Amino acid sequence: MRFRTPFWLPLGALVVAAACEKEQPPTPAAPVASVDKAAAIDPALAKAVAAASAGVGANAAPSGPGQPPPAGIFAPGGADREMPKGMPPKLSLGSSGAEPRVQLGPAQPKPGFKTTGVLDVAVQADARQGALPITFAISVEALKPKGEAAPGAPPGPVTMSVKVGGAKLGVAGLPAELEARVAKLKGLKLEYQVAANGAASDYRYELPAGADDTRDHVRVLVDTLALVTLPMPAEPVGAGAMWMIASREGVFGLDLVTYRLVKVEQISAESATLSVATKRYATSNRFDFEGLPPDAPHDLAEFEAKTDGKLVLKPGSPLPMSGDLESRLVAQLLMPGPQQQRGVIQIQSRVALDFGKH
Repeated sequence: MRFRTPFWLPLGALVVAAACEKEQPPTPAAPVASVDKAAAIDPALAKAVAAASAGVGANAAPSGPGQPPPAGIFAPGGADREMPKGMPPKLSLGSSGAEPRVQLGPAQPKPGFKTTGVLDVAVQADARQGALPITFAISVEALKPKGEAAPGAPPGPVTMSVKVGGAKLGVAGLPAELEARVAKLKGLKLEYQVAANGAASDYRYELPAGADDTRDHVRVLVDTLALVTLPMPAEPVGAGAMWMIASREGVFGLDLVTYRLVKVEQISAESATLSVATKRYATSNRFDFEGLPPDAPHDLAEFEAKTDGKLVLKPGSPLPMSGDLESRLVAQLLMPGPQQQRGVIQIQSRVALDFGKH
């Protein structure tokens, strides 16, 4: 049994495939990140790192404060206690790293900042089909505020405007109809807010005329921007520095609590190489993933979402110069009936981005 939506490319750039299977004992997932015992990490951050990186299975013991929720799903009210909606991201610095140290942030862009970039996105949601690569050419600008801030007022959020100058398939031989749908994404407009600490929020977009059936291509682009827009420590950091960012955000329309473990691998006055491990947890067992057929189940049994990547950035810049990300989302859904079967949705993606030397 397989779930399908009407298009060959359901969810835009995603092919959603759910295979029904009998319930099997879960295999704990490999940790997204581990606690570096050699690093100077304070106990609070070490606990957060362990919680965010621990493998989670359906038979996990009940979670306590600071522990990952069983099966990757928060109990009712648990997500609001951990990270209420609307609360700004929390950054916990575990180690400042070795000398020499460089000030990386805050990375809030200054009004008037402009850059261009290329994102190569490959998405696979069916093991029987290869990943679908799409190349986005985008321009990014920090808009000037419409009014003047009051004297002495703290800096407010800056609006980032993103425009897609072109979108094309990264492989030949696919149906012309598909190529035409992807090409319609040219002209796409996207905006989001960046706070003083570099945290991004409030993503919104306006699709070009005739591109409604490729709406979910935009989800891949939006999530990539969310993954690479990072709050930075207020103090200078050096090689080996490590910090944790906890936030409440959405991915593919889902409400999630996210933990990011960031570590400085190399750093100089000109550039810094960061490794970023991201782990996300569902805030409830209701799985309202847009694009599922009406008869698909919506009761979430297990959830796993993680991203590993490396980013190269210029200190003080709001976007990385380059980077590579690999993401995996797996959701097990309870099927109706006495046999306790489960439907599985799995999405994997690879993204390479290049914003040049801005």
